[in-house]
Amino acid sequence: MNADEMLDYAMHQLEGPALARAEAELSTDPDQARTVALMSRSISLLADDGDDYAPPPGLAQRTLHLVEASRERQRSIYDFVPVRVPFRWADVAAVAGILVASMMTLLPAVSRSRDTMTHAGCTYNLQQLGRALWLYGGKYDHYPYGPEVCPESCAGNYVVGLTEEDLLTDFSTLDCPCNGPCPPHATVTKVRELLRLREVNRPAFNAAVHSDYAYNISFRHPSGQVEPIALRSSATIPLLADEPDHVQFVLIRPGNSRNHGGRGQNVLYNDLHVGFHPTRTIGPHGDDLYLNHRGELAPGVDGDDAVLCPSLVPFGGWPNGKVSPQ
Repeated sequence: MNADEMLDYAMHQLEGPALARAEAELSTDPDQARTVALMSRSISLLADDGDDYAPPPGLAQRTLHLVEASRERQRSIYDFVPVRVPFRWADVAAVAGILVASMMTLLPAVSRSRDTMTHAGCTYNLQQLGRALWLYGGKYDHYPYGPEVCPESCAGNYVVGLTEEDLLTDFSTLDCPCNGPCPPHATVTKVRELLRLREVNRPAFNAAVHSDYAYNISFRHPSGQVEPIALRSSATIPLLADEPDHVQFVLIRPGNSRNHGGRGQNVLYNDLHVGFHPTRTIGPHGDDLYLNHRGELAPGVDGDDAVLCPSLVPFGGWPNGKVSPQ
């Protein structure tokens, strides 16, 4: 039943097949039946029952006395106010029903509009980060890579790398608007300062590299050396994406990112285009965004095997960090 049919049913305006169809729908939908029952009770309380009442004794004499008394006093604007309101309570009930039906129609549209706005904000964040990463890669021929400075760097180290090059100044781009606000981001402008924090103040270190987006932690060369992702335009190799659901950054839970309520994730590719994927697999071979071809939370097995990891995952990964059964 749509809103108009529900209102007609509550006001006993349905007849014949329409009434039978409405009763059949209500018998199978308890939520809709409760809504119609509530609407019927509200209308019955507001409606005028139309009963006539006999005037109290002596009303005519009191009225004549009041008229005589009113002639002796000066009139005010209140004397011109009508005694009876120019509408019936049934009219109020009809308008209230229309307003309720309008709200029931508009609220889902408002919710969809809000989702669209936050989704666009996430896409914008990834595009801004992508431009900064591309400028970094144009200078060094590869994207930010932690082990160049510290062998034990983590995926979120790219944030400080971009900050040190003055390529990242708006830290709000690290926060996906689809998962609510995150704690304020700690600003560290030098990689050397980050290394000092890692030794003396681990919570501050974690805040400095925090991001709602997972970063490509590179791949392992056949020689065994982990190498950074080279700067090259590719529409198939992802660089950033909404971070996956994880267990203490060591195990990746099944399913999509929590940033978009499990509906999917935005993915930034090497050519700087952003696409939304309803599943965490990409490419013709169904590669997992968050695990390498061996199903591990570790660097890719080759240059085309992208592994996007949460902020505190080491660039060397966790070789046993497969999908958690939880």
